[in-house]
Formats: sequence, structure tokens, C-alpha cells
Amino acid sequence: MKALLITSVLMVLCQSNAQGQIGVASWYGAENSVSCTGKRLHHNRPALAHKTLKIGSYVKITDLKTKKSVIAVVEDRGPYIKGRIADVNKAAAKKLGILEKGITKVSIVKIK
Repeated sequence: MKALLITSVLMVLCQSNAQGQIGVASWYGAENSVSCTGKRLHHNRPALAHKTLKIGSYVKITDLKTKKSVIAVVEDRGPYIKGRIADVNKAAAKKLGILEKGITKVSIVKIK
């Protein structure tokens, strides 16, 4: 029974639905990096990389443990590490409070 519950929770954590997406996000901080569109990535405003959301979309990212949230713009593609749904930049990571730990479980909801 316990194994079934854990499996069900893991399946939900990686699913997308009409309300948004839940999963693991990490932060990246490469200076002077360039996005998939060829534009320089901004580190002074909250932004993220996402595999499928349209570049330029705005999302609300919420840390599921601390309930801290931030509005960020999708400006790149990624992440490329299995099991992660987003990479946030340093500005977003700071607002979420994940600079130290590096990764966290989040919900991502497209708002615009």
C-alpha cells in the first residue's frame, strides 16, 4: 500500500494539467550566457528555461515547501537534466529562497 501511494505521488509530481505543472526545478547562474533565441540571458529579473512553454510567456512559480512564489518570464529552453521541469535564473532563485539548496519542488502556472 505504501509503495502504491509513493508511486502515485511521483506520477502526479511529473504531470502537466490544465492548472499547471508540478515537479523539480533547479537554478542556473551562468554569466554572459545566451538563450536559444540568441539573446543574452538576464540575471537581474526573474526568468526561467522550460522545455515546452512559449518563449516570452509569464508563469507563476511556487516553492511547494515554503510557499514562496515569483512571476518569471520564459526566456530559454531546458532543463536538460532528467526529472526537472524548469531551470530558474539567479533572480528567481533568490526570490524563491533556493540559492543555497539549488533545487526544489515547484508548481508552475502559466499566467500570460
